[in-house]
Amino acid sequence: MLGQAQGRFDAVKKVYDQLDRVRKGLDKLVEKGDAVTDDDVLDEMATLVAHGADPKNLAAIIAGNTPAGVGPMPPGGEALAGWLKAAGAGIIAPAEAQLRPAMALAQHQLGVAAVHHLIDAHAKVNAAAVAPPASPALAQPDAGAASPPPPSALLH
Repeated sequence: MLGQAQGRFDAVKKVYDQLDRVRKGLDKLVEKGDAVTDDDVLDEMATLVAHGADPKNLAAIIAGNTPAGVGPMPPGGEALAGWLKAAGAGIIAPAEAQLRPAMALAQHQLGVAAVHHLIDAHAKVNAAAVAPPASPALAQPDAGAASPPPPSALLH
């Protein structure tokens, strides 16, 4: 159970981290303002691909093939700076918002699985601690052995 929850969390976290990288990359480009060039965008996209981003998704953003309706990437300058802001607001922010509930669920499931794992481990330790020892002194007396005197015999 813990392994499955960890796997789900890792998968969601990977997507979340990639979106975060894309957002930070767009933010860096937006900071350049009107001085941003097509080459700056392509260099940043190459960096993102090197960090695991899907090149087809990035190409779709540049080509304007997204449901956000941002349109294709214009040439550098003021138009490109505006397009980068719109791409961040229209594509990345909604994707992050859509992913937040999945991340919260994965975190919750991982926490629950970890608590169950700890409870199971604690139960195993307690079970071993209360198990009767295999000692001959604590074994049941033989039928032929003398039995201890009754408590009333000790009072006289």
